[in-house]
Amino acid sequence: MSGENIQKNTNSQQPSGQIKEMGLEEIIQLANKIGLEYVEKRKEAERYELLRTSIRAQIMNRIELTQEKMPESRLKRLAEADQEYTDLLEKIANSRAETEKLRIRYESYKSLFDARRTMISYKKIELKTL
Repeated sequence: MSGENIQKNTNSQQPSGQIKEMGLEEIIQLANKIGLEYVEKRKEAERYELLRTSIRAQIMNRIELTQEKMPESRLKRLAEADQEYTDLLEKIANSRAETEKLRIRYESYKSLFDARRTMISYKKIELKTL
């Protein structure tokens, strides 16, 4: 299977026929690629998470400048209802979901690799005993 096919198959569900044809090296390459994507997506999710309180504080400061003095709890509620903050929360949720999908795909390919390696070892032993 060429690198082009590996690239194409990481973005869509692989038909079971193609998976059955994959060798150990191809599975390793695919797992590595997905693993690296997982790391990048996780980094993005963590970045959004870290920005969460900063963005809320910026919104609170913006509200405080345009309105008269108000209690901190009300400022926080207004900031959390702000469109910019809710958009950030949406990005966090989407990023977490994407991270989990990549983690599951990565774990699946690791399991597939282990299963294939075991089957190959079993077949070698079986051939030796014949």
